[in-house]
Amino acid sequence: MRKSQYVLFFMNMFSGMAYSIIAPLFPITADRHGVSEEILGYIISICAFSSFCISPLVPQIIKKFGRIRVLYISTFIEATCVILYGFFNFLPSYNSFVIISFIIRTIHGLFCGIVSIIAYSLISSISTEDEIQIALGNMEIAWCIGLSAGPLFASIFYEIGGFTLPFIALGSLLYISVYLTKIISTEKVNVEEENEEKEEISFFKSVFHLNIIINIGVVTLCIISTTYYFPCLTNHLTQNYNLSISASSLFFIVGMVFYMIFLRFLNAITDKFGMEKTPCLGLLMITIGCLFVYPVAPIPQNIISILIGLCLIGGSGAPINVPALINMSNYLKIYDPLLDELTANDIASTLYSLANNIGDFVGPTLGGFLSSKFGFKSCCVILSFIFFFYLIIYYMIIRSSGLKEDIKEDNSNKAKDEINKTISSIDNQSIFEKSFSVFGKLSNFSGNHSFLIRRKFSFVHKKNNKLNKTLISNLTY
Repeated sequence: MRKSQYVLFFMNMFSGMAYSIIAPLFPITADRHGVSEEILGYIISICAFSSFCISPLVPQIIKKFGRIRVLYISTFIEATCVILYGFFNFLPSYNSFVIISFIIRTIHGLFCGIVSIIAYSLISSISTEDEIQIALGNMEIAWCIGLSAGPLFASIFYEIGGFTLPFIALGSLLYISVYLTKIISTEKVNVEEENEEKEEISFFKSVFHLNIIINIGVVTLCIISTTYYFPCLTNHLTQNYNLSISASSLFFIVGMVFYMIFLRFLNAITDKFGMEKTPCLGLLMITIGCLFVYPVAPIPQNIISILIGLCLIGGSGAPINVPALINMSNYLKIYDPLLDELTANDIASTLYSLANNIGDFVGPTLGGFLSSKFGFKSCCVILSFIFFFYLIIYYMIIRSSGLKEDIKEDNSNKAKDEINKTISSIDNQSIFEKSFSVFGKLSNFSGNHSFLIRRKFSFVHKKNNKLNKTLISNLTY
């Protein structure tokens, strides 16, 4: 791993810790201020909702202010929010606690979402084709470690110095990661901010393609599968198996552990099934896992069956999340070959973050609703059928042979228009330069689109006594 990859790894881990550190501590101070569990749940969940809201705007924010600058500022604000949590214990009244908590949690969610999107975009851009799966897998592991370590970190520092110390300690680590972002900007990883005029980023236009939509859907369903049982599993274990609440809480860690284990075998899995078909394996694991979480006949009803179900659901994230992110980035480049590498990764990371936030919000809500109406067992069966139905749809779409031809034909028309614009805009260039520019754009449609090798060539010329630069990009061999 390069230095910049280590920085992004630890930045993602600290963000995960900041996301989960409030779990054991907020209920303590909320109870002192007379805040109900329902209101506390809203305070905690508003972070994911604000991340969801900011996601579609991130590409435009990056385009306006610059990728590294936005990462630097967002991490700094996230660190400040974490430190401010430590002083909530000193708020004087119920109203002040609720209002300030909502405000700070909302701000934290906004900038945590931005940091996550940029981190995944950068790790995709600085990694070679051979190491991108491992790099993205490491980022997922970093986030999982952060989520798991956050409550433990909070408990240890709470015992040492009380409520405020854990938040100050973690905020300080985030401030250090802010300083380390200069490694990313100075290392030659092709993330320099450029002043050339770029094509307008149309986030919503990029979403409305079938292959991208189904990959958003598969990530969303994966997150739903890992969160739908949150409102119900503890009661199920304590009432039907006489487990204590402490013992029941350990079951929630099982899926995350197996997710990290399966990530180590992701390269072998994608080599076996292919990048596009690998999410089918994850959907199959989810379908079977739901039937084990509340065992249905002929599956034996015992704790071992439940653990198997949680392991299958947790492990399913490996063949779904990282391949879906890579697929979205590749399809963005196929649908618009003139899109530069970093912009494609920005949009793909935004879509991935958006799917995660939707799943985080819908999962517990849907699980709680179905369980209250039909029971936890019926909830697991219904969701299992939904996941299996989506598996069939996903497989049928990726098996479609006519879709890619339509994409290529559509792209050819776009390229012709772009070539005409390019020729008319470089009237001061030599005939050789014009020919090379046209060739560069036409070459996007030759070869295998699954592996895009992008190179950039610049021609500098003077026009009206001003220096202009024409960027010839996206040569595909």
